[in-house]
Amino acid sequence: MTGMDIADPHIRPVQLRRDLPQIADLVEICFAPYLDAEGRDYVRHIRTAARDYAGYILDNSTPESSNLPFHGYVWVENNRIIGNLTLIVIRRYLKHAYFVANVAVHPEHRGQGIARKLTDRAIAHVSVNGGKTIYLQVRSENTVAQQLYLTHGFEEMSRRTQWIFRPGQDKGAEAPGGIRVSKRRKADWAQQQDWLKALFPPELAWNFPLQIEKLEPTLANTIDNLMNGVYQRSWSAYEDNQLIGNATLARRGEPNDPVWLATTPAWEDKAIRGLLPEIQRHVLAPHRLTVNYPAGRGVEAFRAAGMVESNTLIWMKRHMERAIP
Repeated sequence: MTGMDIADPHIRPVQLRRDLPQIADLVEICFAPYLDAEGRDYVRHIRTAARDYAGYILDNSTPESSNLPFHGYVWVENNRIIGNLTLIVIRRYLKHAYFVANVAVHPEHRGQGIARKLTDRAIAHVSVNGGKTIYLQVRSENTVAQQLYLTHGFEEMSRRTQWIFRPGQDKGAEAPGGIRVSKRRKADWAQQQDWLKALFPPELAWNFPLQIEKLEPTLANTIDNLMNGVYQRSWSAYEDNQLIGNATLARRGEPNDPVWLATTPAWEDKAIRGLLPEIQRHVLAPHRLTVNYPAGRGVEAFRAAGMVESNTLIWMKRHMERAIP
């Protein structure tokens, strides 16, 4: 692989016990304009780990030997961390796969090739440890980062938009004429499962708090939800008794309440306009509702249902056997 500068003296592996507070500060500074509720919660997790669990963290742990999503590499100058790259081993659905996250360079030090060299180091790490694929996300408006990753052999694979509800938009809008929304029937599950698998293929599903099998209407899942404090409720939308979409709300005590929308392009406009207002009317905190959906699809329907775009992320991947141009 060309362009590798893995011996740069400024780069070293993250040392969790000493680095986490500085990493949290750097991530907060670099991503402040874009941090949503989940992002702020992640920064809190970093600070909590540094404060409350430092005594339990092993200094020699690595992305491969630890489940903590903070490992990776930092760029250090004058004993100060000014660059970070988090490297996570993907353990759900995929094998020999890694995820690059939190590529952050302090604003005062950008334009010096730090992000490029950190990315080089991450690719070298994955290669040495037998990784086959690397995934990452980049905001759709961050064209500089997109170009960086393209020159490192990454290719775009998908775009996803995170929709959030904004009180005062169109809450209470009625379903389109001829659309009926009701509690999901058990007979609807097979179709809902197929739609969800199409909308959340394994290459994406590992990154979401979604276990499709846990949405199935079974007694075992109901008991499991009760024991784990999960509130879950599902709806179905019909047109002339034809199932056109489903939605499941799964509240787990996180900053947002995800709604897992399941439908198909042929019916998604009517399904979204019917399902989302119904859910908004039946929850106490509709401002916490979020929907992750393929970018560019159902846009007008989401807006009509009182949703606004929080962000659109481009998913990219790199096969390790592919050489850097």
